[in-house]
Amino acid sequence: MIAFDDLMPGQVVVLGPTGASRDEVLAFARAYDPQPFHLSDEAASQTYFGRLSASGWHTGALMLDLLINNPDWPLACRGCHEIRDLRWRAPVYPDDRLSARVTVIDCDVPEAQGAGRVTLDLLLSNQDDATVAQMTAVLAVARRI
Repeated sequence: MIAFDDLMPGQVVVLGPTGASRDEVLAFARAYDPQPFHLSDEAASQTYFGRLSASGWHTGALMLDLLINNPDWPLACRGCHEIRDLRWRAPVYPDDRLSARVTVIDCDVPEAQGAGRVTLDLLLSNQDDATVAQMTAVLAVARRI
């Protein structure tokens, strides 16, 4: 596990790829964001998306999943304190391949309960290296002690 004590400001890691199939995009939209352009190609063709696109909330969830459930960088996350400056920069389409560039911004004084606060900048890009989303996350990360 990657612990609070293993992190330092300026550290960068690239995680991924991940993505969502057409069925996953539709299932998420039906459950959580039933806007027409997330539910059909026909409705999306009338918008700047041009075709069925993933919900921004689905995109954010994929980004967090890369951060929290990644076997290549198993971060010992103990909770998320806040998300700052979440921005959707470009649509995510079914079967896009997404990767996250994670930069450690700050490692605060350790908290009680054996964790420390870590501020991370996350930049999510697709297979064409276009930025599709970005955010800053403040997480509690377990200490080694």
